[in-house]
Amino acid sequence: MSRTDPTLQARRAVADIVYAYRYLVGERGRPISLREFAEQYSEILAPFDESISHQTVKNWEDRVHLPRVSFIILAEMASPPDWRRDFSKDMLAALRPKLYKPVTEIGRAAMERSLIDTGPQKLRYDNRWIQY
Repeated sequence: MSRTDPTLQARRAVADIVYAYRYLVGERGRPISLREFAEQYSEILAPFDESISHQTVKNWEDRVHLPRVSFIILAEMASPPDWRRDFSKDMLAALRPKLYKPVTEIGRAAMERSLIDTGPQKLRYDNRWIQY
């Protein structure tokens, strides 16, 4: 009898959301680097002495760890009306789907895709699921 990981669906959605937003923010059809993504997201958290590293972003994208909900709520509240606010809201929807709904097509597609049993391993990004 195998146990199902209760966080797997959230980790799938978070990974897709991170990857899609890296593409959205990047240029010339390439995702922004993990380091640049972390720096841009951390800009909004500087007044609170909070930040994230590129390794944190990589762990989210690789389904290793989930972000703290309190951290994402802080980022959402501090965000200007740009991609960082949408990213935070989509992440909240992935982390707490009973309380939050995705605000972009990226979030909606990630939530839909997270229901597919792909196992614990991350599939390569598939443009059919998330349009950026």
